[in-house]
Amino acid sequence: MPEKVKIIEWHQLEKKKYFLFLNVYMLSTNAVMYPVDLIKTRLQLQRTKSLYKNTLDVVLKTIKREGFLGLYKGFPVSQLGVLSGHVYATSYEISREQFSTFQNAFRGFIAGGIAAVIEQTFINPVDVISQRLMVEGQGERNKQGGTIKSVKIAKQVFKEHGVSGFYRGFAASLMVEGLWSATWWASYSLYLDVIGKMVPDGTSHLVIKGLSGMLAGISSAVVGNPLDIIRVRLQVS
Repeated sequence: MPEKVKIIEWHQLEKKKYFLFLNVYMLSTNAVMYPVDLIKTRLQLQRTKSLYKNTLDVVLKTIKREGFLGLYKGFPVSQLGVLSGHVYATSYEISREQFSTFQNAFRGFIAGGIAAVIEQTFINPVDVISQRLMVEGQGERNKQGGTIKSVKIAKQVFKEHGVSGFYRGFAASLMVEGLWSATWWASYSLYLDVIGKMVPDGTSHLVIKGLSGMLAGISSAVVGNPLDIIRVRLQVS
């Protein structure tokens, strides 16, 4: 017997618990994944192998030259994304419910795209600053506090480009995040159905959801990575 995994709808959620656990989820996930994002950003901005040879080389050189906290350059600023995360999650759930007559994969694709576009309007300035912090002073330990450095970068961006400087790469960001989010939610729904039909009866739904989420992440990364490189280079240049 296939395992049918039920997807909880917006009207079925207990909103207080939902937003409370959403905060915990986003803060803990960001803490774990931020070094990965920093490594990815440094590799994407490197046009030759003059500084880093590969992913492991970034990790080792960063820790050696900048200390372990070097993997968290720009982290405090990036946590403003927790606020935009609420916008994203709420936009996704409400949008998804508006397409209740369609199949789950289509609903996820459309709602995921809409939510990402709405969120990016708020988060793009934060991305510009945090990505500059990620790559500034590579090979050097922090001599200034993160907050002071963030303010200096914000002033520099405004001085050089005005308000529009905080929205450099905005069009690319809309395409990247919209495509990534739409692909993730659509493929997640598809993987839920496919894996649910393959696993033995009684398999934990947590296992099915975990595998589906992992495969959806791989799928969206393959689709979105080329545009992500363009976006990062536009925002940091």
